[in-house]
Amino acid sequence: MPSSLRHRRRARLFVELEARRDDAPELSATLPHAASDVLDESVDWERLAPRGTWATTLRPLLDELLLALCIVPAALIGAGVAVASAIAFGSLRKVLFVQPRVGHRGRIFNLVKFRTMRDAPQGNFAAWSAGDQARVTSFGRFLRSSHLDELPQLINVLRGEMSFIGPRPEMVEVEEWANANVPGFIERLAIKPGITGLAQVTQGYTPRDVQAYQRKLELNRAYLRNMSCSTDLAVLVRTFFWMARGRGWRWDKSAAPKH
Repeated sequence: MPSSLRHRRRARLFVELEARRDDAPELSATLPHAASDVLDESVDWERLAPRGTWATTLRPLLDELLLALCIVPAALIGAGVAVASAIAFGSLRKVLFVQPRVGHRGRIFNLVKFRTMRDAPQGNFAAWSAGDQARVTSFGRFLRSSHLDELPQLINVLRGEMSFIGPRPEMVEVEEWANANVPGFIERLAIKPGITGLAQVTQGYTPRDVQAYQRKLELNRAYLRNMSCSTDLAVLVRTFFWMARGRGWRWDKSAAPKH
């Protein structure tokens, strides 16, 4: 069976399961396991995986160190954000947003964020395609611009589903769209997805634009080729300045290569 057809069938299955989970919350605990197959078995993940002591041994230790340093301040900041979000949305149940994403080697996991938008009546992919600005709340704009909406993803790092630095995990339907328009896009997931990464601090938010996703793939491939301690530290420093300048929810078109 062609890989593109496998992608479409698996994505449709997952969307159907996601819809069932919305109708039956008790499915949420089992959903990731029901749809956690690799989207494309033809990808040679072992060939794509970075080699070397930093990539295989020291980089995971960096995640543990960053977790130890960040967990307490993140919990304190997160508590304040949670209270403000509960007031903004009128419910504690609306504070967190959990969404299936495509992770390491194409496996599906539930990403956790602070909620920044009102519900999408026609589905998240349709809302993303049209642009999400109309659904974002005033407080949500602040969270997105500062990247504070990403704080709960420390939970995903604790679970081993994400790293601090890596490619951004996409929605299942967005991943399918990107692979159809940017061949090889899924190859960036030879490593765990990250809360931040080279692409995130270079071009920022990427809308439904083929050129933007081609650039995202180029940046992620460059990161995989040049993965090192100095590269990761540079990404962390750039992330701090990116957050301080409130550039989180912005697409930097100037980052696109000139043709």
